[in-house]
Amino acid sequence: MVSDRDLLSAIREDLPRLTPKLRAIGAAALDDTERFIRNTSREICTELGTSEPTLLRFCQHFGHSGLSDFRIDLALSLARQPSRNGLVEPLGSDRRAVNLDAKRAIARRAVPLIEGDSTILIDNGSTAEFFAASLADVAPLTIMTTGLIVAQNAMTHGQHTVMMTGGRIRPNQMCLTGGLVEQSVSGLRFDTFVMGADSIDAGLGLSTFREDEARQTRAMVEAASRVVVLADGTKFSKPALHKICDLDRVSILVTERAGNEDALDAIRARGVEVILLEGHRQEILT
Repeated sequence: MVSDRDLLSAIREDLPRLTPKLRAIGAAALDDTERFIRNTSREICTELGTSEPTLLRFCQHFGHSGLSDFRIDLALSLARQPSRNGLVEPLGSDRRAVNLDAKRAIARRAVPLIEGDSTILIDNGSTAEFFAASLADVAPLTIMTTGLIVAQNAMTHGQHTVMMTGGRIRPNQMCLTGGLVEQSVSGLRFDTFVMGADSIDAGLGLSTFREDEARQTRAMVEAASRVVVLADGTKFSKPALHKICDLDRVSILVTERAGNEDALDAIRARGVEVILLEGHRQEILT
């Protein structure tokens, strides 16, 4: 595992010690990181003359279960480089492929938390999509979201009034973005905002990849009386990018136990109620 090392630095440090096949993959990831993030696994293997099992072994060498979570960390690492002027956001397909069982369990556990609410905001993202899909047995709600799949999942239940913010469609993430998102929630008040984040840190708060997304998510935070954050264990100890808000705006965090106990203790110390899933059990820390 390389959790204590920046991923690009870890690749550079380990490159001389890797086997020739793994070294070739590492060199490609360093030489054109953006291309490595955006290409499919088949395209990477074809260009390098390697196999998908070898590509998987390369990712596992750096403590990742597969290419998807490796590339998410790679994008975070790239964004942290001092000379970096732009941004390479992880593919939506990569995000949706990581830690699915935990995301689904976290989403289901969060459903009872909105009991008694009549209006809710829902973020975009894979865990938010699972949450919207879990609202079948909930009393009718008025739901607003930036997520296209979130809206689709919420509508399938039949009893909810579903609205979308304005904005431009980002096909990669299947969501709306832009100033119209902020305008849509301005002047409105929701009972709860159910959201995710790319990075959670007790001191730095919640952050995400894109500056525009941070700004519009901040507007959604301010439009809600309560904020519930859904985050699997991969979201802790990540590099902070564009800040959304401090943890004093967060009421509840629903997450999993994944070797992140110190981070969770620090978050709890900031006054956040932590609902912690561990296997089939749950623990509430306040």
